[in-house]
Amino acid sequence: MEPNKASTRNAWDAVASTTTQLRDGSLDPALTAWVKTQGFNINSTVFSSVCRFDDGIYTGTLVDHHGHAWEFLADLNDPAGSDLEDVTASLGPKSPDHPNADLCDLVTMALYYQREQQVAA
Repeated sequence: MEPNKASTRNAWDAVASTTTQLRDGSLDPALTAWVKTQGFNINSTVFSSVCRFDDGIYTGTLVDHHGHAWEFLADLNDPAGSDLEDVTASLGPKSPDHPNADLCDLVTMALYYQREQQVAA
């Protein structure tokens, strides 16, 4: 992808950075392990954003290898307190296919980034 706007380039870079940190475990190895235990292939999962909510508690959105968007709350201190929801059906303008899609939105960019990775593979 050759983004021609700085804002699009920034969104691409943010998704790439977050994805790299989760894949290599540098954000939090326990969070990377949690993602794997949820059944996601860490090497093909893309992360739009991950926020540390509290010690050992993270929220975010990821895109799996099928292009499904999932919102999660990962409580690494109490795995039973975690939540994971497929929100693909309710994406609306966050879907890159929507006519009002904005690639500066990190969820939209993560979906686009995941598609670009599949094409490149």
